[in-house]
Amino acid sequence: MMRSMFAALLLCSACASAAPSVSYRTIATNECRRVAEVSDSAMGGCLDGRLLYVIGGGTLYALDVADPLNPVVVGRLSGMDNNRQIAVSDGFAYVVSRETGMRIVDVSDPKNMKLRSLYDSVEFATGIEVVGKTAFISERIYGVEAVDVSNPDRPRHIAVRPTSESQSVRYRDGYLYSGEWGLGSVTVLDAHDMRAFRSVGKIDLGGYGDGLDIDGRYLYCSTGHDARHNRADALNVGDIVGAGRGLDIFDLADPAKPRHVSRVDFPVFKPRNEDFWTVRVADGFAFCCDSHNGLFVVDVRKPEQPEIAARFCVPQDGTVWPNIPGQSSSGPQPGSVWPSAAISSVAVGEGCIYVTCSPGGLWVVPFPGVHPQKREHGAAPKHCDAGEKYPTDMKSFAVYRPSAAGQARTACIRGDVVYAAFGNAGLHVVAIRPDGSFRKIGELPGGRRVTDCCFVGDRLVTAEGVDGWAVYALDGGPAAFREVARRASGRKVAFWCWSAGSDRVVLSTRTGPYEVVDLRGFQLGKPLCKMNVAACQWNKYLPDGLVGNRLPALCPFRGLDWFDFSRETPTAVPCTGNEQQPVGDQDSGVCVFGERYLYTARGKYQLVGPDGSRSEFRDLPSDGQGVRYSGIPRSDGRLVAVTSRHRRTVAVYDFAVPGKPVLLRAYTLSGNPDLAAFWHGRAVVPAGHQGLLLERLP
Repeated sequence: MMRSMFAALLLCSACASAAPSVSYRTIATNECRRVAEVSDSAMGGCLDGRLLYVIGGGTLYALDVADPLNPVVVGRLSGMDNNRQIAVSDGFAYVVSRETGMRIVDVSDPKNMKLRSLYDSVEFATGIEVVGKTAFISERIYGVEAVDVSNPDRPRHIAVRPTSESQSVRYRDGYLYSGEWGLGSVTVLDAHDMRAFRSVGKIDLGGYGDGLDIDGRYLYCSTGHDARHNRADALNVGDIVGAGRGLDIFDLADPAKPRHVSRVDFPVFKPRNEDFWTVRVADGFAFCCDSHNGLFVVDVRKPEQPEIAARFCVPQDGTVWPNIPGQSSSGPQPGSVWPSAAISSVAVGEGCIYVTCSPGGLWVVPFPGVHPQKREHGAAPKHCDAGEKYPTDMKSFAVYRPSAAGQARTACIRGDVVYAAFGNAGLHVVAIRPDGSFRKIGELPGGRRVTDCCFVGDRLVTAEGVDGWAVYALDGGPAAFREVARRASGRKVAFWCWSAGSDRVVLSTRTGPYEVVDLRGFQLGKPLCKMNVAACQWNKYLPDGLVGNRLPALCPFRGLDWFDFSRETPTAVPCTGNEQQPVGDQDSGVCVFGERYLYTARGKYQLVGPDGSRSEFRDLPSDGQGVRYSGIPRSDGRLVAVTSRHRRTVAVYDFAVPGKPVLLRAYTLSGNPDLAAFWHGRAVVPAGHQGLLLERLP
């Protein structure tokens, strides 16, 4: 009956042959309404009573939905950066923004929303769930981070639990469910008590996991991009129904051990530039985002027999399917029009659904008979103030932690002084005593967030988040900061910086292109050029200096891109030779090693000269148990430290004979180690929430 109430529903004949077993209809856009006041790049939406909150284009919108089919924008807050998901709880909106963590916004007065804090998450913040005073953040291969939000002005890290690749999270009665992209699964975590927050199980999905929702006793899991069991044939879908796109349903009668009930597959359509799979369930219908494939409405009143009931697509003029070698004849063909703009999220309203897409903005889609979803979290986690201790083996390391909450991200060394970026805790100046212990001698004034720093000549360059990049002279002493230049970061956030010789620095917002800036005269003016590297910048993929006139940049899953710095305006150099084998991943990198660069990838290494000369790829030596360490390298010219943030490992090698390196020592840390530096043959490691570490050697 409900389906018959749709107006102007047209048969989707273009995709009928790809449907699993039932016909379904397309909801006509001329029966829907686009809210023109909302950004064209809307990313996430959340309904809270009579208010709908939407993020997009760097802005948080509050819309009054007293008239559900005609939302009215009543408030805006700009400066929200690269947004993904949003949750609203007890007068606060929690917005996750990938590379810039989580923002907490006071929305008690929707006409005058106020940013209360910006939380520095361990890694890319993609998904969010807030229960009581605990926020759970999905952070890809780093896992799920729990944050104490009892003080909205000072959110506090509790713990992070590694998973295969968390994208979204949902909580019910002490259990947290994490949609895992990497393994096509859901990780089940026990979150009854934050003192014992842990993974307790895993369930497999029919595709790569992403969006989740819980309704009644059922868990709904949205999947996309390739069938999990046959990724090698990703572009030749053949008889793989749906090629991984669809919805899995699980029974939560035993919440620690969900039981698979059923699955429904969506038609095959596989673009790679946008990937969003939110699912929301209400009144017996699951509303499933499938990115450029559109939004599918699935009748789940009989969970064991789900059926696709309808589909909604937002026209995207001019976008065509690219010509990809090996493309299956059963999938979209080169030159064909994509079904939809990328559907990014959905919220269920009163008699309608609110759909966000990019491009396309916010749409109101009539759906008579549905009502806003009533979320029942059950009992909230206990002891949300119980932070992880992050112990350190004091026989192996000396440790320094600031009194304010923050994670050690970068360590730059000048003589016996370490300049350590601690994220929200700012930049600390720490002296190393002759006995190898730390002594704080100062910090950067102003309380700015600092995520990276480097020396260019005798000037210190810092990346200071929303405050941009700055250049400091230290002529009054190692902790006497005198600002000589500053560059705004615009709508994005200053995140990284690298030295590129004695007078140039490379700046990065972590998602945009690298910018090369000339520091002569100590002005951060217009960049000399932009280094367009085809990579999502998960980690620090530039070396720690310039050898000769050519600078490599690692492009994960592709290899090294090269840039010629012999001229005032650096230019890209075509890639040739065997530097592309093996192709680096997210945990690979490059550093200066004498007159060459050292490139590490997938447990192997290669020496690369600025003139294009390359050694063969060799295996890094393993330990006594056959473990070979991967990570990003840093060197003092002989020793090499390879660190992996998400694996939490550090390995130190002796490269006195470059063709025969020796593994000297390896560590598994409690924190997430970033790139190492060296002090008199000892590794100095910024190890996230564990603090700043210095090796103790006999």
